[in-house]
Amino acid sequence: MAVLLEEAIQQLRERIEAGAPRIAIQAPPGFGKTAVLRGLAAALAGSRRVVRIEVPDGDDAALVALVEAAAQLDGATLMDRVVPRHEPARVAWADRIASVREALSRAGNDLLLLLDGPRFPTALGPESELFTRRAVEVTETFLGTRAGTLVLAGPRIPEGIAEDASFRLPLARDPPLGEAGDATVRLSGGRRRQPAVPPVVQQVLEALAAGGIDVERIPARELRLDRLVPRLGDLLSDDPGGRRVVLRLAALRVPFADRLLERAGFMALSDRTRTIVEPLIEVLDDGSKVVPDALAREIRSSLLTDSSAWALDEPQGDAHHLAAAYHRERFQAARDRGDVVTAVREDMEEIHQLTEAGDAAALLSRSLQFVEQYDALGKSLSQKALRAPREQEEKLRRDAVRAYERAIEHDERDAYAHHYIAYNLDILGTEPERVEREYTEARDIDPAHPWYHGRYVCFLITTAWMSDARAAWDRALDDLAATGGLSTPAVYEELHGQVARHLLAQSELDFAEGVLDDVPDAIRAAPWWRALRQLLVCLEEDRDERLVFPPTVALEDRWKGPHLTEEQDSLEVKSWQPGRVIGRDARGVVLRIAQHLAEPSEVTLSTVIVELRALSAEWHAQPAWFGVGTFVERIEFMNGTKVLRTWPRGASSFDAVSYLPRLLSPPAHRAPHPSARRS
Repeated sequence: MAVLLEEAIQQLRERIEAGAPRIAIQAPPGFGKTAVLRGLAAALAGSRRVVRIEVPDGDDAALVALVEAAAQLDGATLMDRVVPRHEPARVAWADRIASVREALSRAGNDLLLLLDGPRFPTALGPESELFTRRAVEVTETFLGTRAGTLVLAGPRIPEGIAEDASFRLPLARDPPLGEAGDATVRLSGGRRRQPAVPPVVQQVLEALAAGGIDVERIPARELRLDRLVPRLGDLLSDDPGGRRVVLRLAALRVPFADRLLERAGFMALSDRTRTIVEPLIEVLDDGSKVVPDALAREIRSSLLTDSSAWALDEPQGDAHHLAAAYHRERFQAARDRGDVVTAVREDMEEIHQLTEAGDAAALLSRSLQFVEQYDALGKSLSQKALRAPREQEEKLRRDAVRAYERAIEHDERDAYAHHYIAYNLDILGTEPERVEREYTEARDIDPAHPWYHGRYVCFLITTAWMSDARAAWDRALDDLAATGGLSTPAVYEELHGQVARHLLAQSELDFAEGVLDDVPDAIRAAPWWRALRQLLVCLEEDRDERLVFPPTVALEDRWKGPHLTEEQDSLEVKSWQPGRVIGRDARGVVLRIAQHLAEPSEVTLSTVIVELRALSAEWHAQPAWFGVGTFVERIEFMNGTKVLRTWPRGASSFDAVSYLPRLLSPPAHRAPHPSARRS
């Protein structure tokens, strides 16, 4: 059952007035948390000192939250400490945090701090990613305040953080109807939807209904954004302009004015398309407009998954550049009127949009406010390189290196930047001495970070510096044990899984076996570990000329054959043997055949020759099927029929083992350095 906005605000006010120090609102995206906090801020603005912070989507989330806190706590004075006018990127992150923490300590008991979208450590692994760690640090700074009341709203609030607000979400967009008082959704034609549908889902349903879709026929299980957004894209398929407008508006993270609506192309749409798009745009109390955050995120994520429902001819950079130009104009207007606080925020939004567009030229030609903004640009360019054609990848990666170099100019101990300079050059297969230097610099600065160890070890493996790789692996285990870094299954997957994968790709089997043996027994049921163990066994058997099963067959399923009997074979199998073609000559095909005895470990191998004239006459096979390395099964049925069947070519690939970790970069892209040392 849904609840009205006014009810939610009133219940929260009662908790606050009763003196609750912390209140938590936990609900999935799109359920109305932001609307509640906006309404609560407006309701209490005259009686409390209200600081409302929306932590946005994006790698600059922590930066935005910190700037918003500085602006609302102490205006231009604190802002000048967090983002000083001269070389702001040289201010250490710790000093910025300390300034806000100090301001919070001076706040009175009338402070009402509303935090929309706090970040907490995840249960999957250490907070190793720079941007996540920064966001967690900001959240912890706000949690540390002892003044006034803190209200947190997010999809996940850990237990013990705050007392529950004890009211229901989602919100209802309409008043209660009927005797039962259930909140329902009004759609076109006065029809009623089931109660408790999140507001953002209601908006999408209204858009679909405006396009002529009978939303009453949509099953309840489909009333989710991830199911409805593709329907919305398909509905707009006959008008690419409609998709373009929605994508442009969804690129913005903050409310916008009517003039942007016009520049985005909304007014130029056909009447039908406007009626579809209009319900997606929420109008706020001050007249500004916004696409709800949950909907905007879902639309943006559909682009990353190459969803055909939202495909456009032009790149998404069009939307981000439009948004960047809009924020640039607002920045200039704020600066002209001397509004430093607003100018800083508009500048941050412009930088975010240009970062999303991957516009290295625009950003590297100016001075950014935070080291982390250079890091975010490098990350954006690196990720775009993953999806780019080979001829574009090199430029993107070199631009990423330039961005990280700018970060290091401002903070030489930026381990993240050092690491990803190495990583991008490593993938390009250039400057191996610099790659090693940057990898080790990152590792030495932050020895608790698993990736900083793992990727360096993988680099040494793929450049054939095996003695160095062993030494680096031993140090990784020592450093991570000392810092508590080996603490979760995710760390073992990222560290041990990647190192073992690269070792197996280089046929360093003994080293790989030691790495896999270091994984605790409790984690060995994980698909990645089982896959690597299977690949190791197959490579060992291949080395010793004992491999008679294709690598795609799970170890535990090997002798549950025959695997190549077809369903239509109604004949009872008398015997079967797996094998592999190890040679061919003028007489026939040479096979290595295995015989399974009583115990699984009791397997005998033998070499047999199937003469060419017997292949078709006796074994119902053709000589052309039996290239060297082909896996086969010899099957004899009870009626005396014999067949010699071959596995498809794909089954012979060592890379086709299910759940194998992906190589960080293909070793073929890296040639061993002339000074490579192999032990």
